[in-house]
Amino acid sequence: MQKILLAFITLALFLPNLFTATLQTNLPYNGKEKFEPALSGINSVARLKNYTDSIATVKNIPPHSYAYVELLGTILERRFYHGFSHYALSENWMAALAGKLVKADYSCKVQPEEILAHGNAACSQQALVMMQVLRDKNISYRSLGFPHHYAIEVLADGQWYFFDTNMEPVISKEQRSLAHWQHRNDLVKRYYDPAIHADINYQFGYNATALIGPVNEEPGRRIAFFHTATGVLSKIGWLIPLLLLLYKGGFNIYVPFVSVMMRRKSPVVSLEG
Repeated sequence: MQKILLAFITLALFLPNLFTATLQTNLPYNGKEKFEPALSGINSVARLKNYTDSIATVKNIPPHSYAYVELLGTILERRFYHGFSHYALSENWMAALAGKLVKADYSCKVQPEEILAHGNAACSQQALVMMQVLRDKNISYRSLGFPHHYAIEVLADGQWYFFDTNMEPVISKEQRSLAHWQHRNDLVKRYYDPAIHADINYQFGYNATALIGPVNEEPGRRIAFFHTATGVLSKIGWLIPLLLLLYKGGFNIYVPFVSVMMRRKSPVVSLEG
């Protein structure tokens, strides 16, 4: 009976790795954002930096200038459309299951490289990708938290500027500046198209001020650790009960995937020494 239980646990931990489905609903592209599917080839931070740098070189844009940050923001607006990107079962089934049964945040990707594997990314995920490039370029930034939204502020040309690649406000350099909006949400939410963002007051609140994060902070470290740990366990956790099963010996019940791994043709697998 103990051996049957171990076999069942082994299968239960192994089989989810064979399914590419996600347990969360992915929002389709709404046709209103600046999303360009042709940019899906920018699927790594290195490619994103190279693409941005190549355009900056052609346009003679200095690497630490406001113009460079604006260019990066424009590229990210075209690279993603809004919608959380989640782990598939085959990528990390433990995180995917935790996101379904406990809290959706647990299955949301926070590693920039993994986020760039998708065409969709939510506000915080797009911000994480932009932060990674800025960090690599030694450009200072800080997070901006709103009641139900997330954006960043970037230090360029000696001033702090507001950037939101997810909701894509129509906003000038002067209007982005901290001197203009002073972290007052009501002053910045006027630059969003209500035809696209019908819940702007829900996202930014009324008479509220932005929550400012530490300069150059790397958000999401705890959830990133959780994803790393569950990712490893999802891939190799099934080996633990299997090894216990091998150690116990005397197992004579047919288990298909063990048969394949052992390369036996017989429908009966015997692990007796």
